[in-house]
Amino acid sequence: MGFLVPLFVSIGSAITGAFSLLGGSTILAGLARFGLGLAAKYALGALLAPKPQSQASQLDTTYGEDLARSVAMGKVGTAGHLIYRNAYGSGNRRVQDVYILSNFQINAITRVRYKGEWKTLGGTEDATKGFRIQSIDSEVWVKLYRGTMSQTADAGLIARANPVGRWTTNHRGAGIAYAIVTSVLNREHLTTPWEAFFEIQGAPLYDWRLDSTVGGSGSHRWSDQTTWAFTENPMLMAYALERGISNGTEMMVGKGTNASRLPLSYWTLAANVCDEVVGSGARYSAGLIAAAGSGVTHDQNMQPLLEASASTWVEDASGEYPIAGAAQSIAMTFTDDDIMVDEPFRFSVKRTKSELINTLSGTYLEPDNFYAQTPMAIRIDAPALAEDGERLAVSVPYAAVNRSDVADRLADIAFKASRYQGNAEIVIHPKYLADANAGRWVQWTSAEYGTFVFQILEKRLGPLGDKAARNVYLTLQQVDDAIFDASAYVTVPVLTDPPGDPDYASSASNFGAIGVQIQTAGSTDRKAAIRFSWDPFDDVTVTAVAVEYRPEAVGVTVSIASPGVITWPNHNLSAGDLFYLATTGALPTGLTPDSPMYVKTVLTSGTFTASLTPGGAAIVTTGTQSGVHSGYVSSIVKRAEMPVQVLTVSEGVLPSKTYEYRHRVITSPPRATFFTAWGQVSTPADVFDVSVDLAQTQADIRNFLAGLSLGLQDVRDKLAQVAAAATENAGRQVSDNSVAVRTARANAAAFTELSAEITDLDGQITAVASAVTAVQASVDTVSADGLFQIVATAGTGDVVSRMVAQVRASVGSVWVDAGWVIEAGFTGGNPAAPFSNFIINAGKFVVTDGTNTGTPLTFSGGVLKSLVANIGTVTAGLLQSADGSVKLDLNNGFFSIAVP
Repeated sequence: MGFLVPLFVSIGSAITGAFSLLGGSTILAGLARFGLGLAAKYALGALLAPKPQSQASQLDTTYGEDLARSVAMGKVGTAGHLIYRNAYGSGNRRVQDVYILSNFQINAITRVRYKGEWKTLGGTEDATKGFRIQSIDSEVWVKLYRGTMSQTADAGLIARANPVGRWTTNHRGAGIAYAIVTSVLNREHLTTPWEAFFEIQGAPLYDWRLDSTVGGSGSHRWSDQTTWAFTENPMLMAYALERGISNGTEMMVGKGTNASRLPLSYWTLAANVCDEVVGSGARYSAGLIAAAGSGVTHDQNMQPLLEASASTWVEDASGEYPIAGAAQSIAMTFTDDDIMVDEPFRFSVKRTKSELINTLSGTYLEPDNFYAQTPMAIRIDAPALAEDGERLAVSVPYAAVNRSDVADRLADIAFKASRYQGNAEIVIHPKYLADANAGRWVQWTSAEYGTFVFQILEKRLGPLGDKAARNVYLTLQQVDDAIFDASAYVTVPVLTDPPGDPDYASSASNFGAIGVQIQTAGSTDRKAAIRFSWDPFDDVTVTAVAVEYRPEAVGVTVSIASPGVITWPNHNLSAGDLFYLATTGALPTGLTPDSPMYVKTVLTSGTFTASLTPGGAAIVTTGTQSGVHSGYVSSIVKRAEMPVQVLTVSEGVLPSKTYEYRHRVITSPPRATFFTAWGQVSTPADVFDVSVDLAQTQADIRNFLAGLSLGLQDVRDKLAQVAAAATENAGRQVSDNSVAVRTARANAAAFTELSAEITDLDGQITAVASAVTAVQASVDTVSADGLFQIVATAGTGDVVSRMVAQVRASVGSVWVDAGWVIEAGFTGGNPAAPFSNFIINAGKFVVTDGTNTGTPLTFSGGVLKSLVANIGTVTAGLLQSADGSVKLDLNNGFFSIAVP
């Protein structure tokens, strides 16, 4: 019975006295283990500290190695054991996950959880990916391997392994039921792989009632697992655990009891009681994920099944077996005259208060609640509460029950059983030895105490001696048919007016965007930005707002050709650039909406071909198309944590452009939220302080020239060494690359140097070639020099070609110079970061056409001067007359005229 919970102890430890007095024989002894009844057991739970039990669900995904083996039986919910993840395809957007569901065969996956709802698998089966999850916003596939010993390695996992060899033909998973989940990631709804949760029909099990070789009727055979069938009968599960469930010769879970110790006649009675139809279904059913290893005991697997069927567990001379919870016929009746008066006698009509309850609640695992623990109706026995004088409450967790009507039935049984309080320890005449068996119901008709029905908890034989031979010692607990009265059942749920769905925020109220200018740090410049704002949230679960923005999508057309050509006016894209296509209808076959693609070949400023990977083959478009297509480049997502209500962004924002934006809320605990529809906002023009900008440019150039001069000083030093090495001679000496003449007061030198060098440092190769021509002349404290240098550098770091010319004259410690630098290259060798400069350093810079009629353009004293200018567009901060009387302030937007 449900309140008769087994306490698994050995017969020897329970009847040690019988062993010694009977010369070691236990053939006539027996135990029916149920302690104080199920409700009383949990009332004493804090004192007894019961071990955790196996149950019908695994809510969280497990990871890693050396985990306990598990076998699913009945219908259960599981997040599985994730053992493998592989990403492949364009941008690694396709993700394969492998989840172990059971270390033994299972029957099927009945449904899966997706974003808080049960979904089914269906559609046309894909040979590689299995069946698709139906009616969801993304593409997720599930393929099941049931766990047969003959199953082969999955061809899709082998072919898609990245890198090759991660999954091979040796990865068969023989005897292991597993699911392959293929998630196709997208930017809108599935940005990370699906968090899997499965409802499965567990292991096919052996039913001896269907085995014609052991007295049943059917084709089931213990030795042939292919004949077994799926069941939710808790007694068939318990029998399988007692005998042990094996893959080949290796036991996965169970005890390994010999079949001869499991009398099928008793097991059949228990299994039939469970299958009896009560109301709309079987009297008792269960689901369990049994485990082995990591400290899990056989008792912890068995106890939830016995509780799920209100069963008593019996161990006696005939073997080990359950008695399922149902009213029993009376096995024997005895009277006061049958009680041995000279033997110990104890009888009480009351339990101790620690064993009583008058208020009971409980939980079971509700499939519609994704197998989470779900509360049942609270039962309060008002007369019992008045009798006890205080509330005696207990909560009973039914860890293997997944039907509300069964859970409610079991709770009623446990509650009512706890109020039958009579108990006794008596000794009766040996004539009852054959009928007084553990677990059976007996009746005591007493002239002194009345009539009671008991269940035998323990039976043992008395010693041989003067008083009697083999008197029968019994431990009894009162029971009654009313414990199983179905008329009192109230099926869960009992709430007539349940609360409605919570009012959660799905988006930010009054979310808006405007284009603004923000000041650049350290200057008076202002650049374009976008400011987003929204109202505060009443929903306390909202923890952040994610804002996504991108340049405005542009209308495009696509040709159906080999390769397909995309027409995108003024696209400004280069080969290898990332872009996306969207549509109100359907794109041609070969193109996927809102999926990353890359520019293959730029045909014109408004057309190009595309590929699925950088540098990949050009996409061939086929089929038909419909709707309006648009193109856009990659977006940027920023996040604002609560309680922030304003977010200003400038990254990727250009002036005088239109941007699209949208947002979604982020919550804790997480729930499914979605981006809003796209909105649009325009940005203003940038405003620059020309004087500050030019001053910064001047400082940059001066720093560059200063560094360059240090390098050129090496050349001058070499010239000095050449001159110093020359002998004093009024004549002239010439060498292959240098000449020098020296007197006491003067020297003159010139040389040309060519060099080439390649260095290789830890695989970092750099090549440098240079040519230098230099001249120098000096007399006393006056000197003049000039040089011309070309340097080319390639390899690690920048790729640069530079040409330098410089002249300098000095008198004493005072000197003046002029020169120019031309350079071009790529920063860090990155083709996306080119640069080219032409820098002139001179006190006066003059541009002239060489005639007397044209007025030259000059730069002198920090002022650029030109008498005539023909300019199409002028961007300026301030325009004013020479005397300052007329001013047009473009930065601040006003015009003034001062009258003298």
